[in-house]
Amino acid sequence: MADDMINNLATSLNTTPENLSKVAAGILEDKGADWVRAGHDEAACNILSVRVAAQMIGRSNAQMSRSGATRFEGMFISVPRPKEWGKILYNKMKNQLESLPVEATDTLVRDGSVVIFNSNGDGTYQRRGSGAFFNGGEGIDEATVSELPRHTVTLSDGLTSFYVVWDKNNPTYPSGDANFKYGKARPQDERERTCLFLGRKEGTSDTPTLLSVKAGGKAADTLYPPTFVAGTIALKTGRNPAVAYAVRNGLSVFNEDATKQEIFSAPPLDLITELLGDDFLGNFDSLEPFLNENQGTDGWYDRNIAVVGEVIHMDPRDNGGCVLIVSDLDITSLAPPQEVFVSGVHADKIEFAIGTKVMLFGQVWRTREDDIRLTVNGWYAHDVIPVVNGDDVTLDDTERWDE
Repeated sequence: MADDMINNLATSLNTTPENLSKVAAGILEDKGADWVRAGHDEAACNILSVRVAAQMIGRSNAQMSRSGATRFEGMFISVPRPKEWGKILYNKMKNQLESLPVEATDTLVRDGSVVIFNSNGDGTYQRRGSGAFFNGGEGIDEATVSELPRHTVTLSDGLTSFYVVWDKNNPTYPSGDANFKYGKARPQDERERTCLFLGRKEGTSDTPTLLSVKAGGKAADTLYPPTFVAGTIALKTGRNPAVAYAVRNGLSVFNEDATKQEIFSAPPLDLITELLGDDFLGNFDSLEPFLNENQGTDGWYDRNIAVVGEVIHMDPRDNGGCVLIVSDLDITSLAPPQEVFVSGVHADKIEFAIGTKVMLFGQVWRTREDDIRLTVNGWYAHDVIPVVNGDDVTLDDTERWDE
């Protein structure tokens, strides 16, 4: 299909030609063989893939409109790993219950924090939970059950199991409707990802601002865009203009669009320098003094910093991704290098060779062995060294690329 037709179709769908072509390419890869067996030639298959892609994008746009979402333009600057709140909470409670005396465990049961199951040895269990959940009364309610409910965890004795109560305080919502979380087991796989997005609502002339983008459940896994790449994404907003939420049903998909770079007044390096101020550190040797100065202060573990280093090695991984080993730009620095994991999903962003300078964005922390580490949640390659003939080399300690 001609480029002008692709462009016109993309415009009518409120998407980019690149996104339309990308979706069509995926459909062609999946359905192309079937179409060929049905008697279609290459040109017909290409047209069919674009038509199907247009239908899919059109349906997605209609769903977005019904969901009340708004399309934003800009770039993600921080995409951390999802926080597994359910797993963290259950592990904490398990460790607590392992060492608590019976009286203390009863207190947790009575106030509705947990529900306990003790094996009777015959395939049944003695359930002990707050009476408010099971009989509308007070104290501890006991009953025999034939199976353990979903999300229970068994203690090391093999006889005692429990689940953490999702909501112990609110039988109903403010609307008066029943609260389905009340007294029920909190999911073990409850997780959340909170990203930082620098941008604005599409179609406005507002100055791009920083937005916290939250995604829970399955959306926390699927919201995994590249950082410092311009594009668009559908998000829902609430009362707080600084917070947005990923739309369920897979509608919050980040679409790369190079033309959206025009909304920024400067390249990423300058934008982050302005955004962070003194928290844009001068070198890797500054990481430890920064941590010593700020550790223990309010919210220090979520405080973002940025620092620039140089790629000295790339370690390929089986899934198509790689680990970038990034060292300080100062050849005399004794600070250890930092690792940047690049998933196979974003392997196409590794279009540079050893010696390329990379801005790292994330949080500083200290290991139990007193080593200083940087959790890298975003990275931006600049002063790029191009790959020659697809080959690359690793610099040893005596070799450096000139700045």
